[in-house]
Amino acid sequence: MVAWLKLLPAWAWAAAAGLLLALVVGGVQEIRVSGAQAAAATARAALADYKKEIAERDRQGAIAALQETKRRLALIDEVETDAQQQTAAARNDADAAGTAIERLQQRLAAAELRAREAGNAITAQLGQAAEAAARMRADVLSRVGAAAGLYAGVADERGIAGTACERAYDGVAKGG
Repeated sequence: MVAWLKLLPAWAWAAAAGLLLALVVGGVQEIRVSGAQAAAATARAALADYKKEIAERDRQGAIAALQETKRRLALIDEVETDAQQQTAAARNDADAAGTAIERLQQRLAAAELRAREAGNAITAQLGQAAEAAARMRADVLSRVGAAAGLYAGVADERGIAGTACERAYDGVAKGG
Protein backbone atom coordinates (compact mmCIF):
# COMPACT_ATOMS: atom_id res chain seq x y z
CA MET A 1 0.00 0.00 0.00
CA VAL A 2 2.78 2.37 0.62
CA ALA A 3 4.05 1.84 -2.92
CA TRP A 4 1.11 3.38 -4.62
CA LEU A 5 1.35 6.38 -2.25
CA LYS A 6 4.79 7.07 -3.65
CA LEU A 7 3.38 7.16 -7.13
CA LEU A 8 1.66 10.45 -6.45
CA PRO A 9 3.85 13.49 -6.73
CA ALA A 10 4.22 15.84 -3.73
CA TRP A 11 2.21 18.56 -5.38
CA ALA A 12 -0.79 16.18 -5.58
CA TRP A 13 -0.50 15.51 -1.90
CA ALA A 14 -0.40 19.22 -1.23
CA ALA A 15 -3.44 19.78 -3.45
CA ALA A 16 -5.34 16.99 -1.69
CA ALA A 17 -4.44 18.48 1.71
CA GLY A 18 -5.53 21.93 0.49
CA LEU A 19 -8.77 20.50 -0.81
CA LEU A 20 -9.40 18.75 2.48
CA LEU A 21 -8.59 21.93 4.38
CA ALA A 22 -10.96 23.94 2.13
CA LEU A 23 -13.76 21.47 2.77
CA VAL A 24 -13.25 21.61 6.52
CA VAL A 25 -13.03 25.43 6.57
CA GLY A 26 -16.04 25.71 4.26
CA GLY A 27 -18.03 23.40 6.51
CA VAL A 28 -17.05 25.40 9.60
CA GLN A 29 -17.96 28.64 7.84
CA GLU A 30 -21.27 27.16 6.75
CA ILE A 31 -21.93 26.11 10.34
CA ARG A 32 -21.03 29.63 11.49
CA VAL A 33 -23.33 31.20 8.86
CA SER A 34 -26.15 28.82 9.76
CA GLY A 35 -25.69 29.64 13.46
CA ALA A 36 -25.66 33.37 12.74
CA GLN A 37 -28.76 33.05 10.59
CA ALA A 38 -30.53 31.14 13.36
CA ALA A 39 -29.49 33.75 15.92
CA ALA A 40 -30.69 36.54 13.61
CA ALA A 41 -34.04 34.79 13.12
CA THR A 42 -34.40 34.40 16.91
CA ALA A 43 -33.54 38.08 17.40
CA ARG A 44 -36.06 39.11 14.72
CA ALA A 45 -38.77 37.03 16.40
CA ALA A 46 -37.90 38.51 19.81
CA LEU A 47 -38.01 42.02 18.35
CA ALA A 48 -41.40 41.36 16.73
CA ASP A 49 -42.75 40.05 20.06
CA TYR A 50 -41.37 43.10 21.86
CA LYS A 51 -42.97 45.44 19.31
CA LYS A 52 -46.32 43.66 19.76
CA GLU A 53 -46.02 43.94 23.54
CA ILE A 54 -45.21 47.67 23.35
CA ALA A 55 -48.07 48.28 20.89
CA GLU A 56 -50.52 46.49 23.22
CA ARG A 57 -49.22 48.44 26.21
CA ASP A 58 -49.63 51.70 24.27
CA ARG A 59 -53.16 50.71 23.24
CA GLN A 60 -54.12 49.89 26.83
CA GLY A 61 -52.63 53.18 28.02
CA ALA A 62 -54.55 55.14 25.40
CA ILE A 63 -57.79 53.39 26.39
CA ALA A 64 -57.17 54.14 30.08
CA ALA A 65 -56.39 57.80 29.31
CA LEU A 66 -59.54 58.12 27.21
CA GLN A 67 -61.68 56.57 29.95
CA GLU A 68 -60.17 58.92 32.56
CA THR A 69 -60.82 61.94 30.32
CA LYS A 70 -64.43 60.86 29.80
CA ARG A 71 -64.88 60.37 33.56
CA ARG A 72 -63.47 63.83 34.29
CA LEU A 73 -65.61 65.51 31.63
CA ALA A 74 -68.74 63.78 32.94
CA LEU A 75 -67.91 64.88 36.49
CA ILE A 76 -67.33 68.49 35.40
CA ASP A 77 -70.59 68.47 33.41
CA GLU A 78 -72.45 67.17 36.47
CA VAL A 79 -70.90 69.84 38.71
CA GLU A 80 -71.68 72.56 36.17
CA THR A 81 -75.31 71.45 35.84
CA ASP A 82 -75.70 71.40 39.61
CA ALA A 83 -74.16 74.88 39.90
CA GLN A 84 -76.54 76.23 37.24
CA GLN A 85 -79.51 74.78 39.13
CA GLN A 86 -78.31 76.35 42.39
CA THR A 87 -77.79 79.71 40.67
CA ALA A 88 -81.30 79.56 39.21
CA ALA A 89 -82.72 78.75 42.65
CA ALA A 90 -80.81 81.69 44.18
CA ARG A 91 -82.13 84.02 41.48
CA ASN A 92 -85.69 82.80 42.13
CA ASP A 93 -85.20 83.47 45.84
CA ALA A 94 -83.92 86.97 45.06
CA ASP A 95 -86.90 87.62 42.81
CA ALA A 96 -89.24 86.43 45.58
CA ALA A 97 -87.53 88.78 48.05
CA GLY A 98 -87.91 91.67 45.59
CA THR A 99 -91.60 90.86 45.22
CA ALA A 100 -91.99 90.84 49.01
CA ILE A 101 -90.42 94.30 49.23
CA GLU A 102 -92.80 95.58 46.55
CA ARG A 103 -95.81 94.17 48.44
CA LEU A 104 -94.60 95.82 51.64
CA GLN A 105 -94.29 99.15 49.86
CA GLN A 106 -97.80 98.76 48.41
CA ARG A 107 -99.24 97.99 51.86
CA LEU A 108 -97.49 101.05 53.30
CA ALA A 109 -98.87 103.26 50.52
CA ALA A 110 -102.38 101.84 51.06
CA ALA A 111 -102.15 102.50 54.80
CA GLU A 112 -101.10 106.08 54.14
CA LEU A 113 -104.01 106.57 51.75
CA ARG A 114 -106.51 105.22 54.30
CA ALA A 115 -105.08 107.49 56.96
CA ARG A 116 -105.44 110.51 54.68
CA GLU A 117 -108.98 109.72 53.71
CA ALA A 118 -110.14 109.08 57.26
CA GLY A 119 -108.80 112.21 58.91
CA ASN A 120 -109.91 115.74 59.53
CA ALA A 121 -107.84 118.92 59.00
CA ILE A 122 -105.49 118.30 61.89
CA THR A 123 -105.13 114.68 61.05
CA ALA A 124 -104.70 115.70 57.41
CA GLN A 125 -101.72 117.87 58.38
CA LEU A 126 -100.37 115.11 60.62
CA GLY A 127 -101.10 112.67 57.83
CA GLN A 128 -99.11 114.76 55.36
CA ALA A 129 -96.14 114.83 57.73
CA ALA A 130 -96.54 111.13 58.36
CA GLU A 131 -96.88 110.55 54.64
CA ALA A 132 -93.59 112.34 53.94
CA ALA A 133 -91.87 110.33 56.65
CA ALA A 134 -93.43 107.12 55.38
CA ARG A 135 -92.40 107.92 51.83
CA MET A 136 -88.86 108.52 52.98
CA ARG A 137 -88.87 105.24 54.97
CA ALA A 138 -90.26 103.40 51.95
CA ASP A 139 -87.63 104.95 49.68
CA VAL A 140 -84.80 104.06 52.09
CA LEU A 141 -86.23 100.57 52.54
CA SER A 142 -86.47 100.17 48.78
CA ARG A 143 -82.86 101.27 48.23
CA VAL A 144 -81.57 99.08 51.06
CA GLY A 145 -83.56 96.16 49.71
CA ALA A 146 -82.23 96.67 46.17
CA ALA A 147 -78.63 96.93 47.42
CA ALA A 148 -79.07 93.89 49.65
CA GLY A 149 -80.57 91.96 46.76
CA LEU A 150 -77.66 92.91 44.51
CA TYR A 151 -75.03 91.92 47.08
CA ALA A 152 -76.87 88.74 47.98
CA GLY A 153 -77.16 87.76 44.32
CA VAL A 154 -73.47 88.34 43.69
CA ALA A 155 -72.54 86.49 46.88
CA ASP A 156 -74.78 83.56 45.97
CA GLU A 157 -73.36 83.29 42.45
CA ARG A 158 -69.76 83.47 43.65
CA GLY A 159 -70.38 81.02 46.46
CA ILE A 160 -72.01 78.55 44.09
CA ALA A 161 -69.22 78.99 41.53
CA GLY A 162 -66.54 78.48 44.21
CA THR A 163 -68.22 75.37 45.57
CA ALA A 164 -68.64 73.98 42.05
CA CYS A 165 -64.97 74.66 41.30
CA GLU A 166 -63.90 72.87 44.49
CA ARG A 167 -66.12 69.87 43.70
CA ALA A 168 -64.78 69.66 40.15
CA TYR A 169 -61.17 69.88 41.34
CA ASP A 170 -61.70 67.29 44.08
CA GLY A 171 -63.42 64.95 41.63
CA VAL A 172 -60.70 65.27 39.01
CA ALA A 173 -57.69 65.34 41.33
CA LYS A 174 -58.78 62.58 43.69
CA GLY A 175 -60.44 60.38 41.08
CA GLY A 176 -63.92 60.43 42.50
